[in-house]
Amino acid sequence: MKNIFITGGNRGIGKGLVEQFSKNHNVIFTVRNKNQGRMIVDSFEHDNADYVIMDVGESESVQNGVKNLKSKISSVDILINNAGILIPGLKHKINAIDTDLESIMETFNINTVGVLRVCKAITPFMQPNSRIINISSGMGQLEGMGTGSLAYRLSKTALNAMTIVLSQELMGKKIKVNSICPGWVKTDMGGYDAALTVQESAESIKKFALDDDFPNGKFLRHGEVLPW
Repeated sequence: MKNIFITGGNRGIGKGLVEQFSKNHNVIFTVRNKNQGRMIVDSFEHDNADYVIMDVGESESVQNGVKNLKSKISSVDILINNAGILIPGLKHKINAIDTDLESIMETFNINTVGVLRVCKAITPFMQPNSRIINISSGMGQLEGMGTGSLAYRLSKTALNAMTIVLSQELMGKKIKVNSICPGWVKTDMGGYDAALTVQESAESIKKFALDDDFPNGKFLRHGEVLPW
C-alpha cells in the first residue's frame, strides 16, 4: 500500500484520482476548505482517504499543509500535482495580444509556480524510487501549438519545461518525474462534450502511476510518449 499525495482533490480529475487510488492505497488530497474535504472523505466506505487544507498559490498555505501532512503519513511515494486553473474567459479564442497580463500571472502562479512550491515542500519527504506526476495538457505542447487560451498554454508549456529540469535534478535521489496529458475529460474545465469521463481518465492515470516500467522526464498521454 503506497502513500499518495494529490493536489486539488475536491473536484474533476483530482476527485476521480482520489476515488481510484484510495481503493487500494493511502491517499491524502488537498482542498481549500474543511467542508470540501470532509464531504469527499465521508462519501467513501473505506478510510484510506484523508485531506489537508492547502492553496498551492500561497507559500505559507503550502508549508502549513505539508506540516499537517507529515502528521498523517511518514513519507510520500507518489506525488500528483493536479491542482490547476483555467480562467473562464480564457478557455475561448482570445488572441494573445488581447489577453490581460493579470490573468497570465494568476494562471502561472497556480499551474506552474504552484507545482514548484509543492515539489519544494514534498521532495524532502520522498524516499528513493518515488514518483512525481505533473498533470499537464496537450494545450501546452509546442508541437502543433494552437491559438487562444494563452495564459493556460504558457503555464502548461512552462510546467513541461520544469518537468524536464526536475527529472534530471532529482535523479540523484532516485525520484522520477513526468508530465502527462489526461486527455479531453468531461469536467468543468474540459466541458461536457469531452471524449472521456473522469473515471476513464483517472483509471488511465492510476495505471500509469503504478506501472513497473515508469519512465523519467517524459510527456505522455494514456501511456504513450508525446513530443514536447
